[in-house]
Amino acid sequence: MKYRNTLKNDQGGIVNNTLRPTIPSYCDSEWRTLMEQCWAPNPAVRPSFTEIARRLRVMSAAASQNKRQPHKPSK
Repeated sequence: MKYRNTLKNDQGGIVNNTLRPTIPSYCDSEWRTLMEQCWAPNPAVRPSFTEIARRLRVMSAAASQNKRQPHKPSK
């Protein structure tokens, strides 16, 4: 079976709650940090939904602000 080892690794990740998507290298550090904090093995250290929503609003507002500012050409 072509994907046998991959399937076994995925099953282990699911059972152990460690299967996570790969974060692209170009991902913003704030997004990366939030994702990794949400994936913490200990639920007690994960951010609350209120905290997640607050941080997402802040990141969204910052992204909107960046889109409105004209791009300054580099010299």
